[in-house]
Amino acid sequence: MSGEEIMRKYEKELRRVNVPTTHVSGSGKVHIDGVGDIQISGSGFVSPQEIKISGSGRLPAGLKTEKLKCAGSVSIEGDIEAEEMDFSGSASIAGSVKAKSVSASGSFLVDGDVQGSSFRVAGSCRVESAIELENALHVFGSFRVSGDVRAGKYTELRGKFDIGGKIVTQDFKAELDRHESYAHGGIEAENVDIKKRGIEGIVIFGIPIFGILSRYGKLYTSDVIAKEKVYLENVCCENVIGRDVNIGEGCIVKGSVKYSNTISVHQKAKLASPPEKIDLKG
Repeated sequence: MSGEEIMRKYEKELRRVNVPTTHVSGSGKVHIDGVGDIQISGSGFVSPQEIKISGSGRLPAGLKTEKLKCAGSVSIEGDIEAEEMDFSGSASIAGSVKAKSVSASGSFLVDGDVQGSSFRVAGSCRVESAIELENALHVFGSFRVSGDVRAGKYTELRGKFDIGGKIVTQDFKAELDRHESYAHGGIEAENVDIKKRGIEGIVIFGIPIFGILSRYGKLYTSDVIAKEKVYLENVCCENVIGRDVNIGEGCIVKGSVKYSNTISVHQKAKLASPPEKIDLKG
């Protein structure tokens, strides 16, 4: 066993000693030596392996656990680390999040960054720093990140989003709602697929029976760079580079469009200059 593995085992055993197993009903406080107090109003369960809160709660900074599940309103006073995190309702974290899996529905605010493997959010999410994931990011709703978004395999954004930095991923997919969205630092991926949202309501053979056509939003970004395929709708950007490039309806490209294999440009797209075929290597 390596020194690092011994240290991890030691830290895990230390947490098991310090974290008591306690049930809370009504309101109560659980003290963890060297960390602080967990305050719960409603019901909760605290153990070395798991923390569950239903109602409202406040957690101290520096807490480490295997599973964290909160339903209702929760605030965390600083950094938090767990194998799995699940939030529903309102969550505010005055620090960074580190977890293999994070799921949040409702309102989710992180003052620091988010690191881990996968992150799934539905509702309203704001991250004041950056996101770095080994696997995938899935977003449904309103999403704002001040820094970069990096996901090793897949990034899916459906709704309104504002990314202050760069989006870097393997496969990027976005569905734009009726609002304006931004990716200020550009997009880099193997494949990029950005589409406007279609018909809302009950649809039969493509005709809305009870519903309306969405008022299409737009994505504003700098450069869209893909090693393979690019498909864009309602995107306003500076430059586009890809192997197979499709510039769809509603797009405005202020700089250049470069491709190495195939090109398609919608008649209603606006390009500052004709597409240029290049030898795209790497």
